[in-house]
Amino acid sequence: MGAPINPLHVPANDEAHDLTSTKILTRRRLGAHGVPHAPVLVRRRRTRGFVQVASSVTAERLRLNTFGHAYLGLGALLIAVLFYLALAAQATQASYQIAQLQDQQRQLIAEQDQLKYQEVTMQAPAQVQQQAAQSGMQRVVPSRYVQGNEVAIDLTTPVGEGPPDTTPLWLRAVALVVNTVGGTRDVQAASKH
Repeated sequence: MGAPINPLHVPANDEAHDLTSTKILTRRRLGAHGVPHAPVLVRRRRTRGFVQVASSVTAERLRLNTFGHAYLGLGALLIAVLFYLALAAQATQASYQIAQLQDQQRQLIAEQDQLKYQEVTMQAPAQVQQQAAQSGMQRVVPSRYVQGNEVAIDLTTPVGEGPPDTTPLWLRAVALVVNTVGGTRDVQAASKH
């Protein structure tokens, strides 16, 4: 066993004659990964927010530890709660004052209406009497009432029925005879007009 046998008689490829780049050839020679590259340092600009900068500066100036930050946060929260409670108390007090003023307004309006009524009842008859005296009129006490006409209403008739028939009995008998003999019903109606 000597040299390897190439069954297809295809000549072996020579890397130098292939149309490949030198970069590909060096990768093939050195392996899959090639030469380890030097790490590329990308400078990232680190930006911090205003609150972070302010808290770090404050912490440096006040030299506070983590408990100090917690105490400061609780203190700020306590102050905010106290402000809220003060505003709520003022709003409640204002609503009570508004309700009290509305009740007072209702009482004053009722009193004003009462005074207007008293003024009208006291001044109206006196003013009318004074103007009548100025124009030469005198108040006369009525000696009798005006007589009214009597109204003929039959209170014994049931409610809901039409007016009672006031046609004389003899006219009704004649109309009955004429209607049965003649077959007309308009005899009585014609006699009424």
